[in-house]
Amino acid sequence: MSEGYLLAKYTRLAEAETASIEKFKRALDKDPGYALTWSLDAFASAAKLTILNQVIAALHNDETTTEHVRATLMDRVLHKSKYPPQSTSPTSNLIEQYELAACAEIVSELRYYKSVDN
Repeated sequence: MSEGYLLAKYTRLAEAETASIEKFKRALDKDPGYALTWSLDAFASAAKLTILNQVIAALHNDETTTEHVRATLMDRVLHKSKYPPQSTSPTSNLIEQYELAACAEIVSELRYYKSVDN
């Protein structure tokens, strides 16, 4: 596997999360109350898309290695775990939690990528 493979994979995942958000927008237009009642998937998609876009941007940089991306995300996982969100905004806290989960998922995956690379 190469950074190109990961870039393509994360781009596909970002497209899927974007499609999920578009589906939510259509549901919101159709019936806002119902859509918001069942909107957790939209929060998860938005948070994951944020992290995926950051990883994609990093992988586009020729000087950024997969190990650097993994280390940066691991630092973020540790920081967000050590200092959990405590905003007065429940939705802000929710996004933070989903971003933490997205970072942890990618860190876990990149750990296996490294072992395949070596």
